Amino acid sequence: MSLLADWWQKKKAKPIPSHVTFFHCFGGLSLSLIIIQVITGVFMLFYYIPEPDKAAYSIEAMSNDVTLGWLVRNLHRWCSTLLMATVFSHMVIVFYYKAYKSPRQFTWVTGVFQLLIVFLLLVTGIMLPWDWRAYWSFTMWMDYVDTWFIVGEPMKELFLATFSLDVLYYTHILVIPLVLAGFLYFHFKMVRKHGISEPL
Repeated sequence: MSLLADWWQKKKAKPIPSHVTFFHCFGGLSLSLIIIQVITGVFMLFYYIPEPDKAAYSIEAMSNDVTLGWLVRNLHRWCSTLLMATVFSHMVIVFYYKAYKSPRQFTWVTGVFQLLIVFLLLVTGIMLPWDWRAYWSFTMWMDYVDTWFIVGEPMKELFLATFSLDVLYYTHILVIPLVLAGFLYFHFKMVRKHGISEPL
């Protein structure tokens, strides 16, 4: 217990820069929402069935039959939307303050990738229930990919040939979160190294 208390005292003693305002909190808020997503996502792992004919029913059963399942599922859903909004707001604020300039270019680049990764998590999460909304969302995204110059049609064919709800599920719960964790690690490492930028 003393180790935890010592760690807390050390963190508490670190001074907060005088120029830090409410707008500097969006990075921490985004991290808090990611933690909520992980906790609620782990809970949902126990009840979700990644099979086309059972996915929607498993989510319905989780929401209606599991104690507080509706709350956990909706928290996961609401926080995913909030996460996208806070990460995007964080990027806009960083851009406004010109905090992407030297020596923080790498911090900015990892942040841009994190925005794209969070968007991927949102898109794959929408498809997991595999109801009518998920089906049409998938169809829309495939049509969009098809419009990409040169690579669009081959990529669409590859997605359609390899697509299964299992692949989508493991991509959503394992592959994308691990990539996000890697970018978060480097992002916070750079923030610790260079500190919080002052407004120009």
